[in-house]
Amino acid sequence: MSKQINFEDNIFILNTRIRMIRDLLILDADPDIFLDKTLTDVDFIDAALGVLLRDLVENTHLIGRNGQFYNLYETEQQFLGTLWDLANGPGTVSLSPYPVLKDKIALMREHALERQKTIEQYISTEETPSSEPVVSSDELNELLRDF
Repeated sequence: MSKQINFEDNIFILNTRIRMIRDLLILDADPDIFLDKTLTDVDFIDAALGVLLRDLVENTHLIGRNGQFYNLYETEQQFLGTLWDLANGPGTVSLSPYPVLKDKIALMREHALERQKTIEQYISTEETPSSEPVVSSDELNELLRDF
């Protein structure tokens, strides 16, 4: 593998994007403005999670690899919850009025479940990651303050 991938940062960014979509689903957003963009974001997240899993599986010498599998697994769980909310939620930006899009969300759900099964195969029971966040939100704000 010739490129260096920062799995932790990439997973963190995807988690942030997933939370942003979940927040949007709670709010009374106009679907004419936000539905297409939300679906584009969900497509991107689905594809990015697939790429990260593939790269993590291929990178057998990564230090802390098992912990990154756990992080990716948790991100997949968050993504599945967001897909469920998008398909079944009562929010204004949901697929309830758009049944044609439910098949698309169902396909992404299948992708996420398949990725979770793959991750389960790679997670070893010998090493469990710390439940402490690597960077707190206050630390992140401090780090990004100068940008």
